[in-house]
Amino acid sequence: MTYPQHTFELRISFSEKHPHAKSLKNQVMEWLPAHGIDEFVEGVMDGLDIDNEYTGPSQRDFYQELGGDILPVSVYKYSRELLEDLLNQLTKKFGDSIQVKIHSMETKEWLEGWKESFKPIETDSFYIYPPWDESNRPKNKISIVVEPGMAFGTGQHATTQVCLRRLEKLAPKKVELSNWKFCDVGTGTGILALAAHRLGFRSVVGTDIDPDAITAAKQNAELNQIKLPLWQGSAPVNGVEGITSFMPPFDVVVANILFVVLSKIIGDLSKVTKPGGILILSGVLTEDGDEMIHLAKDCGMKLLDRSDLEGWACITLTK
Repeated sequence: MTYPQHTFELRISFSEKHPHAKSLKNQVMEWLPAHGIDEFVEGVMDGLDIDNEYTGPSQRDFYQELGGDILPVSVYKYSRELLEDLLNQLTKKFGDSIQVKIHSMETKEWLEGWKESFKPIETDSFYIYPPWDESNRPKNKISIVVEPGMAFGTGQHATTQVCLRRLEKLAPKKVELSNWKFCDVGTGTGILALAAHRLGFRSVVGTDIDPDAITAAKQNAELNQIKLPLWQGSAPVNGVEGITSFMPPFDVVVANILFVVLSKIIGDLSKVTKPGGILILSGVLTEDGDEMIHLAKDCGMKLLDRSDLEGWACITLTK
């Protein structure tokens, strides 16, 4: 697989001397997805900055030692220009109450850093695993190999799992699936789109506003020897360049995106869902589930099912 040689990190740090540092950090973490950055990690806790001193069994509270509630927030991209623009926006918004710097590293080094934290995702039907861990693949499950890439690493594995479990419930409808069109909005590394392809949908497409996500999804499709149409953008309300696969409406639409984004695009998601079709939403915290359902109903959607996992909700609706 070929990735850009360099990966760039924008690190946002918070001073313990600031009287409202914790609140400030929460504001930043809400601001980022509202401005199109829904993939970020709490710096040192992502495993990339923890040296040997912090590994192995110990009674020490490393979370507090490394910063606790004011751990830095990091955004990783292949494009330095994109991060420079983000730095300027953050500085304009928050001023000198935060410290923002851009660092460069070899992409190979970045990917190596994720190997310790990327564990296989397993459900009743699916087994999602990284390319360096093929030995334990179960033969009775649908296996999908995924390289983390730039779009992985938010730690929200539960949202992916709960979506996969919901897709599993469609598996018995094999005949219908062979005639259905599927759209994965905010595809990230492409896991849900690839899973839909393996289930047998007639056509499967993925969209994402993040160019790094498109790169990662494309690479993963190639890893799995799947031809996956991808488009950089949000819900393809008007289709894409006349491509039939991208022409709405879709029989099934999945959007595993943070609530702050879903609340803004729920109208578009409803538009691209076929009457009688299915819309699956995740990336929604349990406490935001009711509000998400209310917003969807206002757009002509009806609740079919809701399931929660580890503090995250998966909401299934029909139009």
